[in-house]
Amino acid sequence: MIKYFSYIILAVALCAPIAFDAQAEDVQAGPVDVAAIAPGNANTQVTSKNLPLYLDEDLASKHADFSSFAKTKVSTLNRNHRLSKSRMQIIQQPDGSFLARFHSIDNTSLVCKVRRSKSKSIPYVAILSYKEKVFEAVAASRAACRSAEFIPVAVIPNRHIFSYKKGRWQ
Repeated sequence: MIKYFSYIILAVALCAPIAFDAQAEDVQAGPVDVAAIAPGNANTQVTSKNLPLYLDEDLASKHADFSSFAKTKVSTLNRNHRLSKSRMQIIQQPDGSFLARFHSIDNTSLVCKVRRSKSKSIPYVAILSYKEKVFEAVAASRAACRSAEFIPVAVIPNRHIFSYKKGRWQ
């Protein structure tokens, strides 16, 4: 019996350092490669073609440039729209009242996406998405329509594709 307990104590004494060492390895983290292209591909050289999108500074710069361009473009589209607020459509209804309608682009709905292109002459392509809202109001006269409270009645999704050519967005 004493021989049996001595074997148990010896086994616990020999296994205890191994168990503590395994726990210590779990706590200590090894080096982490944040710019790895793929797991286990440490020997692959990072280039602009295989660089992760969040690390591509040139693409991030073009995205910021396009976002600025898009805001300017949307304000121009809003101002020049055939049915902008300054050129709203006013229609007399059969009951004698007047219906006023205009379109406006919702600036909070702008979504800009930029990606690299395979073309040599057009290195970047961008997509601008936004929602155009249609507003309507009813009033007793044409003049009253201009100051009436407009409510949104429809939403028109829009998408435009732009290319970066010769140093500017087109």
